[in-house]
Amino acid sequence: MAELIFGTNNRAKIAQIQGALKPLGLTVRGIGEFGITLDVPENGVTAQENARIKASAYAAAARRPVFSMDNALYLDGLSDTEQPGLHVRRIPGSTDRPSDEELITYYTHLIATHGGTMTGRWEFAIAIVSPDGKIAETTITSPRQFTATASQQVVDGYPLESLQIEPATGKYISEMTINEQDQFWQRAIGQPLMEFIAAHSKWLAQ
Repeated sequence: MAELIFGTNNRAKIAQIQGALKPLGLTVRGIGEFGITLDVPENGVTAQENARIKASAYAAAARRPVFSMDNALYLDGLSDTEQPGLHVRRIPGSTDRPSDEELITYYTHLIATHGGTMTGRWEFAIAIVSPDGKIAETTITSPRQFTATASQQVVDGYPLESLQIEPATGKYISEMTINEQDQFWQRAIGQPLMEFIAAHSKWLAQ
């Protein structure tokens, strides 16, 4: 298997997974490279359902196995009703999709009201679906540290990287070099993701 088709056009997500899987020598290609443009409704009640919905729709369109991912965020100290969860890009009280800058402003204020730093975790819900309906799923949890002091460097499509600092290096994720980000993603989600991909490599290559 030389490439992995990723059901997204978010360049930051593609770079993230490319970096995490770098030891496997795979090329990660966004679904847009195959001329596929679908408006897939992410109406699942869990991140895993959303990942499955996207992978299924894109696999049917591409007629090839497709990898998809959906993220959920949980911050320590918030009640269940306050958690971002699936709705990371939703600002309470607003029906519009916020810009990256608006999202940074909202989370900066939220973290500031909880002492200026917060810990939490990202849940990476992953699904691979083949055109004949075969499905493989997993969820990878990655702990994080958030700060109310935002970096001036913003990753387009992944704005909350400007509020996350890796304790091991003391660096904002958004300020890491490409090589440092690759290494970060390998530490954060690389091992379980590579094991998952390797376990399904035969039918991914179909």
